[in-house]
Amino acid sequence: MAQSVSVANTGAFSQLISRDYKKIFFDEYSKQPEEYKVIANITTMDGAYQKEGQIVGLGPMQSIGEGQPIPFDNFVQGNDKTIYPEDFGLAFAVTENMWDDDQTGLIKRGFSELGKSAGLTRELRFWDLLNSGFVTTNRVGIDGGALFSSHNLVGGGTYSNYASSGTALSYTTLQNALNVFENMVNEKGYPRPSKAALLVCGPSLRFEAENILKSEYNPDNANSQVNTVGNKGLQFFIPHFLTSSTAWFLLAPKGDHDLRFINRKQLQLKQWDEPGKRIAVFQAAMRFTCDFSNWYGTYGNAGA
Repeated sequence: MAQSVSVANTGAFSQLISRDYKKIFFDEYSKQPEEYKVIANITTMDGAYQKEGQIVGLGPMQSIGEGQPIPFDNFVQGNDKTIYPEDFGLAFAVTENMWDDDQTGLIKRGFSELGKSAGLTRELRFWDLLNSGFVTTNRVGIDGGALFSSHNLVGGGTYSNYASSGTALSYTTLQNALNVFENMVNEKGYPRPSKAALLVCGPSLRFEAENILKSEYNPDNANSQVNTVGNKGLQFFIPHFLTSSTAWFLLAPKGDHDLRFINRKQLQLKQWDEPGKRIAVFQAAMRFTCDFSNWYGTYGNAGA
């Protein structure tokens, strides 16, 4: 079945060809900072897929008696996961007449608009790691679980990096989340503490986050109690692509968590003329995916 193509023409955009309009309000803005780069570990892949495995290391040494043989331990092979890149693309077409008669120059900004579309796509896809991090609908980790869940450890047992009942961001709930980081364990259940570096939440929680982290004293206590949360070096970041107004997250520094933006093919911009139709086509395409294997260095709270 032939694809239905929407072509910009003079009949559809009468405002752009008329000299009667002094100003046309266009959906434009200054170049926005790339928010996902604040926390994303940006990597590349060079094939149709990427397989990742898991090896668990040795445990502690064991006490032995004089003259007794030294016991053996061994590595343990864990789970595996395959990551596939996704294809993204968008195009628009314009007639020769529309191109020639445009009095505003907006039509000629097609490549710029495709570039903004690509930027928006990157943000939406990366922040979905957090937005859908409580469910297994969009992706799972190497253990088969959601990013924020009760994780089955290879050596037995579980560890939860989320609040099973969402709670509002507060001094007390942030303390509890920091304790989750301090008590993290490895796949054999031994301590693997992680340092939280960044509190991530939406704009509606900006002032609560600033109040908790920047106050000299405990904002929930009237007795001039020292703010023991705010002096831990924790910073906060406010992205604009979180879908929940109440959810909040803690992340370790880059490299200590596994939230990745994986490039397969950078943005490619192309333009051509449709033979015999006096129509120009502008196209943008790229390949990447956003994924994770390990949950370490992350904590999620769905909020209240």
